[in-house]
Amino acid sequence: MTSTTPAANPADTDVTTSLIAARRELDTIANRGIVSAPRAVADTLTTLEELAPTLIPHARALATTLGEKERPELHELIDRTERRAASRPRADLAYEHLLVLVNQLQELLRQLERAHGIVYRRTQAGAAKRRGNQESTEPQT
Repeated sequence: MTSTTPAANPADTDVTTSLIAARRELDTIANRGIVSAPRAVADTLTTLEELAPTLIPHARALATTLGEKERPELHELIDRTERRAASRPRADLAYEHLLVLVNQLQELLRQLERAHGIVYRRTQAGAAKRRGNQESTEPQT
């Protein structure tokens, strides 16, 4: 029996799978809300510190394919994210550290998703929800 579907490149599938898993993880953190309780901050930081090393190699590979203008910007983001994920903040700065790390990982993930043609569905769902809210708030004639 032969298949008519072309075989997916395993490397692309692995990247896509890891990016989707990373997006789910970041969305879970964002939907849960980042609370400032010390234990919650510590747990969330641990999760993000584990997520960063899965994204950084993909980002480095992407950087090699970019032009001269975009490459240094992505390398700078990678370096900042790597340093942030590896650093241990003081207890009184842990929450701010967490917020910055979330933002850096989200930006890194957005660039990787864009490069791999992954459409972030939440944006589409959010747009549909906003349209629905606008329609429900418009006066009926």
